[in-house]
Amino acid sequence: LTHSVELPWIVFPLQPEKDTHAELLPTSYPSYVDYLSVVVQMIIPTERKSVSYGTLAVLPTDYVWPQEKRQSKWFFINGICTSPAMALLEAREVAAAFQRPIHLIHTPTAGVVRDLWNAITARSLRKDGYLSRPAFNIVKNALLSHEKVVLTTYSQGTIVASYIVRKVLKDPVLRQHAHKLEVYCIGGAADSLHIDHALSAKHGHSVPYVEHFANGKDFFARVGVLAHYHDTSGAIFVIPDKKGHMLNSHYIKGISRGDYCDQRSRLFKYANGGEAGAHDYIPPDRRR
Repeated sequence: LTHSVELPWIVFPLQPEKDTHAELLPTSYPSYVDYLSVVVQMIIPTERKSVSYGTLAVLPTDYVWPQEKRQSKWFFINGICTSPAMALLEAREVAAAFQRPIHLIHTPTAGVVRDLWNAITARSLRKDGYLSRPAFNIVKNALLSHEKVVLTTYSQGTIVASYIVRKVLKDPVLRQHAHKLEVYCIGGAADSLHIDHALSAKHGHSVPYVEHFANGKDFFARVGVLAHYHDTSGAIFVIPDKKGHMLNSHYIKGISRGDYCDQRSRLFKYANGGEAGAHDYIPPDRRR
């Protein structure tokens, strides 16, 4: 209740950034049918299937995939109340910001009430739900076959990411590949995410590598990463007075410009097709 005054600003302002495909504006979608599906799936409670378990890749416009970048794989995990149309809209925005193919791990919506309940149980009870297990298997296979795996996660997706990291670090085989994993949490609703300090010391950077981005007036970030920063590894970049929780409307443009981090974060180095180097890691968090 302490942060309830931020609740109205989850979706507002609707389009604060120029050339942003805001999630809640009909003009952002190819058709009104797609927009209607966004609204209907938020409201009507029923179990739905994922449109993509990492198999659907969204490409930037006119993108040519350089051979040297094919040993890295980027994923996007969406938040709650996300229909297929909205998930694809957000994945396209991430792909445009970082000029890379983005593989969508779509966690389907069961309606706002059920989504919130699933998020609460997954976070508070560490309950490994049906949303998290498929995502872990996708990331596991990518770690075993690629030199770098990048998770861009948003809202409820950060809870899924926390589960994935726990499972990777507990698995004796996957632990040997954990240094390949980078996790970027946006508007994080998770209450914890821990690195492995022994692996971090061995590799000279936090393992897995983690960064967080939050708006100070974002309700879900306030009750998530900002309320539990002592239990959260990785650099936390905040714009204290910024409002809004929507990925496209309130986060992605600022992240790609470096607004949150004074252009210091590793994620910023990837913006517009850039590359992050061996000296672009922020030192490991030693709170845990």
